[in-house]
Amino acid sequence: MKNRLRKSFATATECKHGGKVQEAKRRLGAEPLDFSANINPLGSPPLEELVKKELRQIGHYPDGSYPGFSRAAARFVQVGPECIVPGNGSSELIRLFAEAVLEEGDLALIPTPTFGEYENQSHLAGGRTERLAFGPEGLPLLRDSDLDRAKALFLCNPNNPTGWLLSSEQVLKLADRCEEARVFMLVDEAFIELSRPEESVARLAPSREYLFVMRSLTKSFGVPGLRLGFGVTNPLLAQILNRARIPWSISSIAAAAAEYLLGCEDHLCRSRELIAKERNYLIPALRDLGLEPLPSQVNFILVSIESSGLDSDLLAEETMARGVLIRDCQSFGLKKSYIRVAVRGREENEKLIDVLRQALRCRG
Repeated sequence: MKNRLRKSFATATECKHGGKVQEAKRRLGAEPLDFSANINPLGSPPLEELVKKELRQIGHYPDGSYPGFSRAAARFVQVGPECIVPGNGSSELIRLFAEAVLEEGDLALIPTPTFGEYENQSHLAGGRTERLAFGPEGLPLLRDSDLDRAKALFLCNPNNPTGWLLSSEQVLKLADRCEEARVFMLVDEAFIELSRPEESVARLAPSREYLFVMRSLTKSFGVPGLRLGFGVTNPLLAQILNRARIPWSISSIAAAAAEYLLGCEDHLCRSRELIAKERNYLIPALRDLGLEPLPSQVNFILVSIESSGLDSDLLAEETMARGVLIRDCQSFGLKKSYIRVAVRGREENEKLIDVLRQALRCRG
């Protein structure tokens, strides 16, 4: 049977993610504190009344063009609604981009370490991938000869898991190189609202042929259960991608929530203030444990644990046994000497430090 399937599907491997709270809850018998998923530490603005109201419409299909969501997203990033591609979270948009751009054997370039879905979805679309190294400034080491061979380039900004943030000027220089080479470039700005949104290039995407910028409401507004995101590009590419989208991939409740959330910019301002404050607490606290946190400009921190002598998967097991989930970073293309932790509120961050201290002492 397997040899009758599409080869890219039959040979697919699992792309691991954080946020496995329900799985851990079944094992532990209690809900853990989740530092493995990078969600807004303030959570979401209140949605209860909106959900109750939208339940009255549950007997009808949503409008598959999502005009309200598209208008709200367009206002949010200051483009026309014809430039918006609504999506069921980042994963659907990455898959849609890969399927639209890559044909069998086409090459996608992926700076590494980064989010594993870029490679996973490129392979599922039948493409090939090559990993690029990052330079000291957080820019991919990209030669013109690389672009000559490629069909697509993926870039995460801020980058997950390193926490590096490139300036809009740096990203646009890469985008201009891709335009010249006719290489499609996906810029994943899933975390930029929790970092420095002024460095976004979304507003400039409609003026380029080959640029697709992606935003996530999941992380920014703390709603991973709703699955919401959108892409920004030129009107022609947006039209093509919207035609290719799975019909009704966003529920009517989620679409209504998106319209509301995209008007809650004060919530994002408060979130960025909290993240900066708590990051400034966590980084020295992690150093005091003998670990090496990397500088970060977003709501998560990549931490070298090499000095502990522990492998990342073992440390993750030890902290989970104590009710705290952290992210083992092997799926990002890193070895077993790195973990990633989210930035949460002070009481929770203190709990993380205490649990890490116990786990390191137990294994030391």
